[in-house]
Amino acid sequence: MSMNPHGGRVLEWLREGKEGIDLSANLNPLGPPEILRRRWPDLFAALSLYPPLDPRFVGRLLEAIYGFPQEAILPCNGATQGIYLLGRALSGKIVVIVEPCFTEYARAFRLGGKEIRRLLVFPEPPPNPLEALRGADIVVLGNPGNPLGDTEGLALYFQAREEGLSTVFVVDEAFQEFLGEETSLVFRVFSDRNLYIVRSLTKYFALAGLRGGFVVTHPENAAFLLDHLEPWSVNTVLVRALELFASEDLSPFREATQRWLLEEKAFLEREFSALPFLSFFPSRANFYTLWTEKEDPEFFSFLEQKGIFVRRLGDFFGLGGRFFRVAVRTRRENERFLEAVREYGGAR
Repeated sequence: MSMNPHGGRVLEWLREGKEGIDLSANLNPLGPPEILRRRWPDLFAALSLYPPLDPRFVGRLLEAIYGFPQEAILPCNGATQGIYLLGRALSGKIVVIVEPCFTEYARAFRLGGKEIRRLLVFPEPPPNPLEALRGADIVVLGNPGNPLGDTEGLALYFQAREEGLSTVFVVDEAFQEFLGEETSLVFRVFSDRNLYIVRSLTKYFALAGLRGGFVVTHPENAAFLLDHLEPWSVNTVLVRALELFASEDLSPFREATQRWLLEEKAFLEREFSALPFLSFFPSRANFYTLWTEKEDPEFFSFLEQKGIFVRRLGDFFGLGGRFFRVAVRTRRENERFLEAVREYGGAR
């Protein structure tokens, strides 16, 4: 059995008899939107229906929800399928990943026969990061980055284009909705043929079990990628859920999410600053990376004993056993984590 390090292992934890709060997966605790809760029984009939094969069917729904032109959208079975699709379909040999970055990119492009190079920009960026991109066929970066929640990669993208580099950029925007679309590169895909945006439906709308995501790119690129995509890559229950979202005014859901996130981030940052043996890194997203003053496996065992699951970051390039990530959750969940940290700190 593969010991995959990803967070969100709730079903496996329950099988092992563990229960608690999951801070390892960065999902919106307010979602899914209320219309899906009300109409959930109506979706039962969708289990016996094949999903649509025409990507425009789902593309029109996503256009209604996001405002992105549907001809630039390729729906996928979660952002992860989009990542592996790009890994095998994009041409070129050398891939530079701006690190730390979501770990599946390195695996996907390696399986696609690419040579992986790393540009580590944490904790301090190199003096001339653009030099590391020269000679690369593909550059991968996060916007916002995972696990740091920063948007520093945007500057590198714009600098590369200003310098005339036509390198393909793959930009992970799985958490962009939590920031708003102002920092998104989505609408540049029509003027930049070498830009591919990976988006997720599972984080903001809390649909992890339905596996929804999409790639946004120039329409000609989207048509090319479709030839490499497996059929029935979006399940019918998700399609029905998107139909509900597309028929609804989602502004109350978005406004509630924004209020919750601003309030809880302000609360957490204030509390983080007072913790005795932990430090945090500023984040614009719905999660934070923290680090302990020394590597301490007993700390993470203590959290699990308290029923608190966090995402350890030792598998991220450039990080190690002192680093971990926590999602921003409800006030009660956030307080439980803080109480456990204080208890451990007081007992040391």
